[in-house]
This record gives sequence, structure tokens and C-alpha cells, in this order.
Amino acid sequence: MAYCTARRIGLWAVTNTASLDSATPDLGITSRTINSPTYVDPPKANQKPGDIPLGECINDTTILTPFGPGCWQFLFVSEPAHDEVESHPDANDTRMQQTWYANGTLWGPAGTGVLVGGDLKAGVAWFAVSPKINGNGKVGGQVKQSGYLALANNNLTYPAIAVGASGRGVIAFSVLGGDHYPSAGYAPIDATGFVGMVHVAAEGLGPTDGFTSYKAEVGDPPRTRWGDYGAAVTDGASIWIASEYIGQTCTLTQYVTGAFGSCGGTRTSLGNWDTRISKLAP
Repeated sequence: MAYCTARRIGLWAVTNTASLDSATPDLGITSRTINSPTYVDPPKANQKPGDIPLGECINDTTILTPFGPGCWQFLFVSEPAHDEVESHPDANDTRMQQTWYANGTLWGPAGTGVLVGGDLKAGVAWFAVSPKINGNGKVGGQVKQSGYLALANNNLTYPAIAVGASGRGVIAFSVLGGDHYPSAGYAPIDATGFVGMVHVAAEGLGPTDGFTSYKAEVGDPPRTRWGDYGAAVTDGASIWIASEYIGQTCTLTQYVTGAFGSCGGTRTSLGNWDTRISKLAP
């Protein structure tokens, strides 16, 4: 598989914001691309093996139902192929995620592929840009600090960043791979560009098991949608972060017992993701 490589990022600015206080606002938008360290499309993320009751239901041909044998009867009119496997969640691409402006510096993270211990994993590329508006009202700037964040044997996906007035901030992301079910994680960062260790704010309890993971639901190959709700925001001296993770697990037996697909009210029949919101004091 070929991976797209980039060495530039886009810088945008809204100008003449003082006009917002007038009866006739007259805003301008200016942009340019600037040089940056290399970043590449991240690979899909692996996850620890575990129970995937929706996938197992699609594969099952023996459980008795009102419609005939096979758990799949609850989900489909026509019999699907029974060959679903645990998925590799999407790790996004190289689009810039949330950006944050603090103390004259514009911070932003993007997904990237990283080599960790010889393995290609999904990781984070981050950039700290010093922006300016020149005498012609055009935006310019340069990357003054940057770096990569990765975790051996695991993937870091869909990053978001926020930095407080103190210069201390947080990069939030999902953590998943050989050691973690999809979990909510973060790492501290400061104004010098020092990035601390990866922490897990909420440990995942099982694999992602949603309908986008399976060929019978979305076609072949499936693409496990992931990461729609990654965010970070300052609140005084604190920072709130939000990342998707899997906060439940259950077996196929539990999936078909009681309200179908709910596993005791811990999930829906077609999805089992959660959004973890945490308050941090970096």
C-alpha cells in the first residue's frame, strides 16, 4: 500500500476582526502553506482480540430465533456470508485536527504513520507555529517546534490539542493496539515542546464492535469509523479532553439475552462506542 507523504501545512487567518465591533463588519481571510516536518497517512489501527458479539451474530448459524436458525436472522432478510473478523479501526488521514492558539503560538496535531520498534503504527505529528500578519494583511509564519508521539505496540489516533495561558497543555487521542482495547488517552505538552508520557484516562473494556466493521453491513472492505468526537479545550487552569473509547464488553450469549443487542443496556445492537470526557490539571 502506498502512503501519501507531506512536508507542508496550511496556515489560515481571519483579519480585520476589529470591524466586528462596528455596524459594518468587513472581515478578510488570508492563507498560505508553510514548510513542516514530514508526516504520512497513518495505517489502520489494530486492537486486542476480544468478544465481538455483533460480528459473531452475523457469523452464527445455530442459535434458534423466531425466524429460523442463526443469530443473523435478527439482522438480515437475506443470509450473509459468515466470515466476519475483528476489525482494524480507521486512524483518519493527514488532515489537521483541532488547532489551538495560546501566547502567540498556534498549535495543531495531525495523524501520521510512525515506525515504532520496526512496526508501522498510527501516531501523532504535532506542530507549534509562530504566525504573523505582514504589512499587506497577508498571513505568514513558520513551524518553530514540532515532534512525533507514538506508543510501542499500539496506535494513537484522532489527536486534539489545547494549551493554557501557563504554557502547559494536553494532546488527547484514542489508544488501541496490542496492549489496549480502544481507550481514551492523553499526553502532557509544554511551551518548550516537551511531551510527557502517554497516560490512559479511561481503559477500554473490549474491541470496537459496530456495524461499520463488517462486510455484511457496509460492503467489502469495511471501514471501521472511529474518532468523531476527539476534542480538547481550556477552562481556566484546567483542560477538558474528549476521546472515543469502548466502555463495555459482552459475549454473544449476553448479546441475545433480554433486549436484543443491548447487553444489559450497555450498548446498542449495531454499536458499542463511548465518548470519555476528562478534566485534567496539566
